[in-house]
Amino acid sequence: VDQAVSDYIDEKHIDLLAMGAYGHSPIRYLVLGSTTTKMIMKANVPLLVVR
Repeated sequence: VDQAVSDYIDEKHIDLLAMGAYGHSPIRYLVLGSTTTKMIMKANVPLLVVR
């Protein structure tokens, strides 16, 4: 998912990415990871995270 979002940002020349975030248990986070966390690390545009 994070790669698809990154590709879309590049293709459409997006200036700001807004994403929702909600809490997971620590165990679920370790198993599944977090798209929002990945986007924070790799997005080359400003990122607005709404909880």
